[in-house]
Amino acid sequence: MRRILTFVILLALLVSGSALAQGVEWGTRGPHVDEIILPIIMDQEAQIIALLRGDIHVLPGLAQPAHIQRLEAEPNVDITVSPGYHMFYLGINMRRPPLSDPVVRQALAHVIDREEIILSLFQGYMLPLAEFVPPASPFYNPDVDTYPYDPELAKQILDEAGYVMGPDGVRIDPNTGERMREMTIMTPTMEVAATSAMLGMMVAEAAQSIGLPIKAEPLDFNVIVDRISNEVDGGRNFDMYALAWSLGRFPTHLYTLFHSNFDVDGGDNTPGLRDPEYDALAEKVWTPRTYEDAFEAAYEAQAMLSELLPYIPLYSRPYMDAFRSDIVTGYVPHLGFGAASNAQDSIWTPLNIRLVNQERGGTIRWVLEQEPGNLNILVGTSAYDARIFGLVYGPGLIAPEPENNEDMPWEAERWEVGTWTTPEGNEGTKVTYYLRKDITWHDGVPFTAHDIKFTMDYLKEQQVPKYKAAWDNYSHAEVHDDYTITVYFDNVSYWHTYNVAGFLAKHIWEGVEKFDEFEPWKEPHPTVPGLTKMIGTGPFVFKEYVPGEYVRVERYEDFWAGLDR
Repeated sequence: MRRILTFVILLALLVSGSALAQGVEWGTRGPHVDEIILPIIMDQEAQIIALLRGDIHVLPGLAQPAHIQRLEAEPNVDITVSPGYHMFYLGINMRRPPLSDPVVRQALAHVIDREEIILSLFQGYMLPLAEFVPPASPFYNPDVDTYPYDPELAKQILDEAGYVMGPDGVRIDPNTGERMREMTIMTPTMEVAATSAMLGMMVAEAAQSIGLPIKAEPLDFNVIVDRISNEVDGGRNFDMYALAWSLGRFPTHLYTLFHSNFDVDGGDNTPGLRDPEYDALAEKVWTPRTYEDAFEAAYEAQAMLSELLPYIPLYSRPYMDAFRSDIVTGYVPHLGFGAASNAQDSIWTPLNIRLVNQERGGTIRWVLEQEPGNLNILVGTSAYDARIFGLVYGPGLIAPEPENNEDMPWEAERWEVGTWTTPEGNEGTKVTYYLRKDITWHDGVPFTAHDIKFTMDYLKEQQVPKYKAAWDNYSHAEVHDDYTITVYFDNVSYWHTYNVAGFLAKHIWEGVEKFDEFEPWKEPHPTVPGLTKMIGTGPFVFKEYVPGEYVRVERYEDFWAGLDR
């Protein structure tokens, strides 16, 4: 009954809100506004107050039921709702005991009551998720084995594996004969993300009820990211953490999040999953010859992940974004991404948003919920870094349209996919891109095929962890002329078409010897006053970042898709 109630509440939201882009007007030209200011407001109550006062106009990612209900009652606030490629999960460090034992992870999964979390923390506004691909995706497998809430079964699993209850209510580790060591779940602080912090406490209390000594540890968001992503004293220094992923429209995260290749310093395989059988499946997800092959491999990978449990998926949320409808218009809900997502995923709201009764000009104030971590696009990994990257760099060569996520030419006018024979005699993929001839970097230098070749070569030479999926199978690139390039990969994969981007300006980056020490947003441009070295080809130019206060971007007047072009 509780699960039915959850879906009824969410369905009512999707029906009453602007769930999808069908019927919403959107254009491919813009932007309409002069600038976007992103005030950094980390306190959620302060964000709501700022929206109600009109101090901000866009508030992304509503999650607190009280805030949603409060804003729904406001006549000048519009909440758009879009099914999301979103997964909130409990990440588990599998590298050290007792969490290296799948029995312990399975017992923990059985003691987590997703329905209670969703109803008590979110009043039914989220969707329970026990799978590794969210239901909004066509690759979602609803038939994998999951771990329904059953504390008695959780106790039985531990008992049968020898994790007997000790005299103090904490289980004994059969491998040591000693009391289980205390473990922690890192969550963002209550001030920053109250529901996440409370969720961590709920999971910890449930674990304690079956004798697992787990406690919640609220930390600064960037501290959590650093501890799970970087090697500390020879290994990642954490037990568990509760965070979310905003996933893409393809299931390639089944490879990039869990293949052993990404269990490296700065890589996204934070649990440290190293399973040869899963690696082979994940490689099929990453290297399908056809869409149908990808579909089959994704289904199989999800089934195996449900056994290995590097994560315990908890819920998926629709993207609920709030707009001051008396101040701004033109925002575009995008299936899977929402109306206020990062422009690298969805360019449509940044292009189309404008002030009410004002076709051009003015300032939009779009809140940034956390301090940016790093504005070097090869280093920054948070969603808040990505929001700025999307405005400055844009979506790249190909963009998904908002209604059905079908491919649209963006910086490439067209592309052709074929195969070639590698020097080793293997079959590989080659993709030829025919670029637009009217694109320039923000300093006026033309964007060409040479930038794309440089980018791919640089990523591979520097072994950039964040973009390992892009360069891992990259062989070489052949520039035919300034606006035509063929990129070669040493294996066959349906996805390689989307792995090529032109986000590094060769004339800026070719002198950067160590990518992770470069701070382009802090360095002045060598020839153009008023610019930094953080230049892109997107619709907005980065102007300034004042820590603790705001980030500001301005419309790029010579943007190739500009209103006057």
